Amino acid sequence: MRRVITSAATSLLVVACLAIAGSASAASTDPVGPELKPTGRISLASQTPWVDGGGVFSMRIDITNVHRPDGLELRVSLHEAVTSRSQFAQTLDGSLLGDVVWRGPERTVAGIELDSGGAIPVTIELREPGATFEPGLAQLVGPGVHPLRVELRDLGTGEVVDAFTTHLVRSRDDDATALAVAWVQPLGAPPALTPDGSVELDDTARASLALTTRALVARPIPMTLVPTPETLDALAVADPEVLAGLREAGGAAQVVGGPYVDVDAGALLAAGLDDELGAQLERGRQALASTLGVTVDASTVVADIHDLAPATVATTERLVAPEEAFAPLDQSLTLTSPFMVPTAEGVVEAVAVDPGLSEHFNADDPVLGAHQLLADLAVLAYDSPGRARGVVVRPPEGWVPSPEFLAPALDALASGPVVRPVTLDRFFDEVPRATAGGSDLARPLLVDRAPPPELPANEIRSLRQDLASLSAMEEGDGHGLADIERLVLVASAEGLSHDQRRSYLHGARGSIDDRLGGVDILSSGSFRLTSRQAAIPVTLVNDLDAAMRVSLVLESDKLDFVEADNGATGTAAIPLVLQPGNTPVMVPVEARTSGEFPLLITVRSPDGRLDVAQARLTVRSTFLSGVGLGMSVGAGVFLCVWWARHGRTARRARRLVTSPG
Repeated sequence: MRRVITSAATSLLVVACLAIAGSASAASTDPVGPELKPTGRISLASQTPWVDGGGVFSMRIDITNVHRPDGLELRVSLHEAVTSRSQFAQTLDGSLLGDVVWRGPERTVAGIELDSGGAIPVTIELREPGATFEPGLAQLVGPGVHPLRVELRDLGTGEVVDAFTTHLVRSRDDDATALAVAWVQPLGAPPALTPDGSVELDDTARASLALTTRALVARPIPMTLVPTPETLDALAVADPEVLAGLREAGGAAQVVGGPYVDVDAGALLAAGLDDELGAQLERGRQALASTLGVTVDASTVVADIHDLAPATVATTERLVAPEEAFAPLDQSLTLTSPFMVPTAEGVVEAVAVDPGLSEHFNADDPVLGAHQLLADLAVLAYDSPGRARGVVVRPPEGWVPSPEFLAPALDALASGPVVRPVTLDRFFDEVPRATAGGSDLARPLLVDRAPPPELPANEIRSLRQDLASLSAMEEGDGHGLADIERLVLVASAEGLSHDQRRSYLHGARGSIDDRLGGVDILSSGSFRLTSRQAAIPVTLVNDLDAAMRVSLVLESDKLDFVEADNGATGTAAIPLVLQPGNTPVMVPVEARTSGEFPLLITVRSPDGRLDVAQARLTVRSTFLSGVGLGMSVGAGVFLCVWWARHGRTARRARRLVTSPG
């Protein structure tokens, strides 16, 4: 039995080996094995953004990672214009392309001659409206957005190896008003200020800001800049060249103000830090004005979801916010007009940032993403021709700018004629409001949101009060205090952890203490009074670079302070202005008694909130006071009388004892 099993196992092993050998032999002779299949990647290098009837459309295609170019075929097909924005969105994935209206010649990659830039050139000539048919020309009837499908195919199997869809935008032939496009460009980075007061601007953020700045300077179109003021302060220290570029770009743009750092306005209000939110906005306006040298628009707010507390919305005139911040609409066409938002105090004019437009910024191919954005804008422009309409374009949060995206997008916006760039002010002034039932369309604000993060409100309030007291002390421009205030402002920044907030507040507290430590009292030890009235010398020192207003407070239960406004017996508060250096002060006093007793000397802020410095002086009084002299004389008189009476009594007693003898 064992021999039978062994024989069978041996037979199976032989069969398996033969099968493996046969497979290996077949694989070695198969000319279309996986390692020999044609491969390649294509991407959009550049294209014409819009073309007139009878014009020429040009496109350049980059091709990389090619294997077996003789087995690859490039196919380019132009399709009929899309009829809706929903269809346009599906064409991006190669769906619902519609009928073909032009097809390029089929060519193998091996037979294509590249241009001087190493890309594949594609040219589409449009036939003039009304012209006779001519082979090779594309006949496009009227303005429209035509999907242009580019495919790299396996010549043997017809399988699509790689593909993308861009669009040919045929511009209008009339003088209809172009779609107003308000490009809103954020300019910010995570806080660069560290808890110790130094500035460390992230290298990636710095490179991103530099890139964006160069693109804006090279293409100065009307747009709206929304800088983060803390970032601009950081650039003034870490990269003045980029800041100079932003100052140049800001000259042709509208600059909208905001908080000093990106904050959760709802969290500040929930914590009762309304004043802190006001300080954020005020310090933000000051920073933008000083770094960019422009007039900051305070009437328009560009907000994210977490900025949309009803109390903050009600205080503005114009609002720009994400679409999801407003009550949804039941309509087939995209809203391309401002609308009204009801608030507790009235109404605010608003416009929503279109989420579909923002999605194009994150395309894997930035050049293709830019042109898909432009085509999407054209679809909106052709939805309702003849009406003044507009949209707001804003890069999504976290988007990393690239020159490949910004250059074609900004160039096309500047060239028109399908769209026209405008600032937010012009957008609201020129685009009529949407209506519903004969009245302005109203869209309530959606305030349903996650619970805001908890903020160290008590510590922030305490630091604010200490800063106010310190500000009342210092004379001059208060530059040192501005540095401390920035630490307090950054502590409320969105996205910080609890420990990070505490670090910033601890840094601010340490800076206040360091500032106060520059004022001290040199007097110490003891002072001898040899008369009832005298002047005690007190020397104060100011090691700071600014004059300091202080209150010199003196307290003693054995002294009266002459020529001082005594708040109570034994106390005095003397207002002083300490110039840098030493300041001697003579304090007139009057001792109530002799002996040894303490004099407490305190330097406080004028409002009495901050104890700046303190010293204890021992006073030794050696003069004999009037009360003491009176008591001494009285005691002497008493003793004299007592001794006199005692003497008479003693003599009388002696006489009584000796008389009988």
